[in-house]
Amino acid sequence: MSDAAKFVADHARAILVTRRRDGGLQASPVRVLVDNAGAIVAITRGASAKARNLVRDPRFTLCSISDGWAGPWMTIEGTAEVHALPGNLARLRDFYAKRDGSLPPDDEFQATMEREGRVLIEFTVERSTTLPA
Repeated sequence: MSDAAKFVADHARAILVTRRRDGGLQASPVRVLVDNAGAIVAITRGASAKARNLVRDPRFTLCSISDGWAGPWMTIEGTAEVHALPGNLARLRDFYAKRDGSLPPDDEFQATMEREGRVLIEFTVERSTTLPA
């Protein structure tokens, strides 16, 4: 597991910075997890600015922070891939199961994911820096 994945495994709160069409930056709070394959992932709606921005320009910066702001943080840079339904349902289920513990029945879960247009963002780390508190 990479240093970034180890850090994220203990610090799920982050700020994701993506690039707007006009070149400006867009920042969003996200919850990040490390999936069963060791990848850093987040969930959002496909219609969100962050998802649209990453589909157009996959470069990102992620600032993973300590829960109380009084601890270390890590900046993570790289590229991201947005995975949509229907082929992504199992990974969405794994994310929510890891985050929430229990889930509704499969058919109800799938209907919710489709209705909300949920996508999974998978981050490929190219550089990371841990900063002390």
